[in-house]
Amino acid sequence: MSLRKFAMLILTIIVISGFCTKPVSAFAKEDENAAPAVEATTVPEENPEATESPEDSVAEKDTKTAEEAATKTKKATTKSTSAKKTTKKASYTKSDLRLMASIINCEAGAEGYQGKLAVGIVVMNRVASKAFPNTIKKVIYQKGQFSPVRNGALKKRLKQYDAGKTGSKQWKDCISAAKKVLKGQRTIIYKGKVKNMKGYHFFSVALKGAKFKLGGHRFK
Repeated sequence: MSLRKFAMLILTIIVISGFCTKPVSAFAKEDENAAPAVEATTVPEENPEATESPEDSVAEKDTKTAEEAATKTKKATTKSTSAKKTTKKASYTKSDLRLMASIINCEAGAEGYQGKLAVGIVVMNRVASKAFPNTIKKVIYQKGQFSPVRNGALKKRLKQYDAGKTGSKQWKDCISAAKKVLKGQRTIIYKGKVKNMKGYHFFSVALKGAKFKLGGHRFK
């Protein structure tokens, strides 16, 4: 073999050896000793709505329903209470006031204010009693009960009332007393004390078995 061919062979072997050798990185040792990389894991953000249990949702709905029901009940109760108060307050017609004020004026026009109240209360007690008619007009016009009906005095007072001749103190007191008894007052002031007159159905100048006397009348 010639020297030239031998040199070419050696060169070829060196080149082939260089391609087959794996290059070593300068940071090989550092890479080998370094801790293995940990792949970052994305933790999903907690969703409050997603974590809410079905039981919580149902409980919330039940609470809202209960609150709404309670509100409706309260309104209904308030309305009912208001209606009861309105119903409890006695009502009367203009005709009732006309008759009551006129009969009080006939029977107790000359009496004090408590005497006027007492006469009106007796009329109302009769209306409420099963032993007498159930309206003011029927009670007043019941046969043989009120003398002003028989002697014409009531008719005269009614004409005065209708004509608007009610400006005197006597008439004003009679109208005031009539309004109070029509609204439900059943008490008077007797000897400085409050006296309940719910059980009284009769009065007269001379009444047998009377329980007390007020002005010119006896009551029982």
